[in-house]
Amino acid sequence: MSSVGSSRVSTTTSSVSSTPVSFCCQRCSRPLKLHSSLTDVSLKDIAHLTDGTSITPAPNTDYIANPPLPIHSRDGVDRRIIVENTSKDDFLVLAKPETAKTEAFCYKLRVAMQLFDILSENSEIDHPLCDDCTSQLFLQLDSQLRNLKNDCEGYRNVLISLQNQDSVTNAALDDEIEALKQEEEELIRQLQEVSEEQEKVVKELAELEIKDKEADKEAEMLCREVNKYQYRLQEVKSQSLCLDNELKYTERQLEKLKKTNVFNAVFPIWHEGHFGTINNYRLGRLPTFNVEWDEVNAAWGQTALCLYSLANCTGHIFHRYLVVPYGSASYILDGETKLPLFTNGGLRLFWDAKFDQGMVAFLDCLKQFLDFLEKKGNFRYPYKIDKSKIGDQKGFYSIKLHFNSEEQWTKSLKYMLTNLKWSLTFVVQHKLASS
Repeated sequence: MSSVGSSRVSTTTSSVSSTPVSFCCQRCSRPLKLHSSLTDVSLKDIAHLTDGTSITPAPNTDYIANPPLPIHSRDGVDRRIIVENTSKDDFLVLAKPETAKTEAFCYKLRVAMQLFDILSENSEIDHPLCDDCTSQLFLQLDSQLRNLKNDCEGYRNVLISLQNQDSVTNAALDDEIEALKQEEEELIRQLQEVSEEQEKVVKELAELEIKDKEADKEAEMLCREVNKYQYRLQEVKSQSLCLDNELKYTERQLEKLKKTNVFNAVFPIWHEGHFGTINNYRLGRLPTFNVEWDEVNAAWGQTALCLYSLANCTGHIFHRYLVVPYGSASYILDGETKLPLFTNGGLRLFWDAKFDQGMVAFLDCLKQFLDFLEKKGNFRYPYKIDKSKIGDQKGFYSIKLHFNSEEQWTKSLKYMLTNLKWSLTFVVQHKLASS
């Protein structure tokens, strides 16, 4: 509830008692016109209502004060009082009361306020209320009263049903107690029978313990015999295991010897930087790293011997050419013409083209052998051969030394040894070589 609302009224002291003043409804805030009986309550009635704890004193004719318009109740609720402004002025001029009318007016307001405080303290509803709000409150209270009566009736019915159930439950409990007594007697009888059976079992258990001891002695003797036989069996197993290990070792050595191929041992092909190597002989030359021609000639001799051996083992025959491995002086026969796979270097190398012809002929023999292997099985060599050139998608390099750089010549020789290595591996894995 809000604080006291006041309007600015222009009146004099003589007209204070005639100023219309009313309370507001505490629910809808409409102004109320109080009944005269509320302001004519005697001190005795107020004392009866409050047990004499709070009595508004009677007006004193010597008391001179302005009428206290904002009145605060004891329960902390500010009662709203509307003072109607009958004057056209914006302010209220209060003069000293010369009569007791002003004090009587204040007294009536205090009495009405004290009655509303008593009503509010004794209930959960703030007073005063208008007729409409009072009617609505009565309807709400009637509805609550009906609900409470229905609840009481329901509780009364539940209580009666519980009382009826108690009588039925007591009879059932008596029957159950009687049944439990009979069951107790039966259990006592069964307990006696179990006790007698327990005594018999104890006697039988003692007899079984004696037999168990005798059985333990027999088992101990049997265990000793079994241990002897197991010891002898373990010795035999150890000897058999040693023989099996020796047999497995021999079989592994035999398998290893079977898988060992002379080509992998005799012709190890690898690489050393930019050079391809066979039996640790470098094949090629570089401007920054001059390899002796004797080493190059020895590498060509090993290469010719490897291709010759692979062709003989697989039964392949070269067309037009014949590879003649002759160490550092190996060559290719083209009919009656010898195409050397060696050179001494010097100025003769630039004027004599037979060394280039020999390398081209060897490359053609290698291509014939690789094509032969492709027909034998699923074999593909990494670098393609096109007459005197060898390479891949990145580029082809000539195997001729004339009109060619040493870097490209060395790279073409490395590609040639790689193809030869792949063919050697294929022959060894697929056992194309005869025993």
